[in-house]
Amino acid sequence: MTLNDLNQRPLSYSSIKEFAKSPRHYVNYLNKERKDTPELIFGGALHSILLTPDLFKEQYIVSRKFDLRKKEDKEEYAKILSSAETTGQKIIQEDVFEELINLTDFVRTNSEFQNIMFDAKSIEQRESLELYGLPFVRIKDIETSYATIDIKTVQSGALENLNKDFFNYQYYLQAAIYGNNFKFYVIEKNDPYYNGLIGVSQDWMDYGLAKLETLCKAFNYCLEHPESFNESYGFWYKYNDKKPIISLPNWAK
Repeated sequence: MTLNDLNQRPLSYSSIKEFAKSPRHYVNYLNKERKDTPELIFGGALHSILLTPDLFKEQYIVSRKFDLRKKEDKEEYAKILSSAETTGQKIIQEDVFEELINLTDFVRTNSEFQNIMFDAKSIEQRESLELYGLPFVRIKDIETSYATIDIKTVQSGALENLNKDFFNYQYYLQAAIYGNNFKFYVIEKNDPYYNGLIGVSQDWMDYGLAKLETLCKAFNYCLEHPESFNESYGFWYKYNDKKPIISLPNWAK
């Protein structure tokens, strides 16, 4: 791994999050074949329908349910799979598509979302930037005159759940990469389908910036010592000069 390799495939929120586990996790992330989960397909399709509906048919195939015990269904499904592999499209079933249409139609009735889209300067804008001497790439869902907005589908729109989940997903790293005036537009997948704009506190942003700086410094160290990219969790033990110790969790003390 060299700086030239990074220029070919810059760091991102997803890849730096893998590096936070270990350098080897990062390398595996780069080399591993991507497998779309139903959750990822749902979120991606929602983004497409909501933000770039004209591109939806290029990106997705809507398919009926098949009974693969039947020969004719098996043959038709095989044709759809073959077509998707050729075109790079993803397959979603009709019932999921209907759910997505109902959800996006509901979001569009929200005056807050309407105002955001009215003020939108760009949609799904890809940007290259340098942070701590390293090339990064970010894709901004929505850029307005006052904020960079990232759309997140969530199981629960309750603030206590968002605080816990967004921290666990390390979205503070994404916020740090995307910069000041970063906000989330959350869309609840379940009834009552809460959706709305949610900002981040300064201490949350500061936490992300500090974590990002630490990770970038460690990544630069790995570039200077390429053998480090072969190391797993042990890298962080050596880098931080700390031996691993099993201890009681805070809740048990």
